[in-house]
Amino acid sequence: MDAREKPLILVTTDFTEISEFAIDNAVRMARLLNGKLLILHIIDNYTRRMLKKEEKSEDFVGEKLKKIAGNIEKETGIEVTFIVEKGNIFKAIASVAKKHNALLHFLGTHGKKGIQWIIGSFALKVVKRSPVPVVVIQKPAENINYSKIVFPLDLQSGSKQKVKWAKKLYNTAGSQFDIFVENYGDDHTDRKLKADLKQLTEIMDYHNIPYTKTFSSPRGSFANQTIAFAGEQNADAIMITSDPDKLTWNPFNKEEERVLYNEEKIPVMFINSKKLRLVIGGP
Repeated sequence: MDAREKPLILVTTDFTEISEFAIDNAVRMARLLNGKLLILHIIDNYTRRMLKKEEKSEDFVGEKLKKIAGNIEKETGIEVTFIVEKGNIFKAIASVAKKHNALLHFLGTHGKKGIQWIIGSFALKVVKRSPVPVVVIQKPAENINYSKIVFPLDLQSGSKQKVKWAKKLYNTAGSQFDIFVENYGDDHTDRKLKADLKQLTEIMDYHNIPYTKTFSSPRGSFANQTIAFAGEQNADAIMITSDPDKLTWNPFNKEEERVLYNEEKIPVMFINSKKLRLVIGGP
C-alpha cells in the first residue's frame, strides 16, 4: 500500500442485523485510521432465493448498497464504495480483499451454533482463507474505539507475529495492548515463553508501544481465561493468530474457536500466520 494512500477497510454484508454491526465497526475503524470503506455483497444461492421471494432483480442489491454507502458518507464524511460479486463466498471475499489491497476485513457472525458445530463455522472458514486480518464482530460498535486490545501470548506458531499489527494499530489508532501470557506450569516451557515475552516487549519498547503484562493461571483453559481477562479489562478487541493451513473441523470447542465466538461478544482480530521463520519486529 502506498504510504500516501488511505487505508481501505473491507466489510462484507448480507443485509442482516449482524452485518449492520459489522459495518458499524468498520466505519469506526475507518474513521480512526482516516481510511476509506469498501462494502461487499456476494450474490449466492441465498441471495437469489431472497430476491425471488421479494420479486426483486439482482440490480436491487446494487441499489441497496448505494443507499447504505450514501448514508455513511453523508453522516461521517468517509469515502465509501461498494462492490457486488458472484460465486463462492470464501474465494470471492479473499479475491476482493487482495485485489483492492484491503488493510482489514470486518465480518459479522452470530457465533457458532447448530450444525456448524459439525461442519465448521462460516466465519472461521472465511478468516482461515483471508489474505488480510479479519475482525469478527458480534455486536454494534457503541463505545468501541479499538484503543485497548488484549494480546494473548502462547507458544503457538505465529503468536509473536501479532507485534507487527500491534505496531500498525498503535501508529494509526493509538492502541495500547494488554499482553496476556499463558502459564503452562512447567519450568522448561515457561522459560521458553518468558524468552518470547522478553523479545516481544523489547520490540514494543523500541517502538514506544504502551503495554501491560499479565500471566494466566496454570489451571484451566487459556482461551476461557483470555475471554474473562478481556472482559475484566473492558477490552475493545482480542488479537489472535492461527495457522491458515490447519482448518478447524473439530466439534469439541477448540481454543481459537472459543475466543472467536466468545460469549462476551468482544470483537476478535484474527491474523493468519505467515512465514513462520521470519524474525518479528524490526524498525
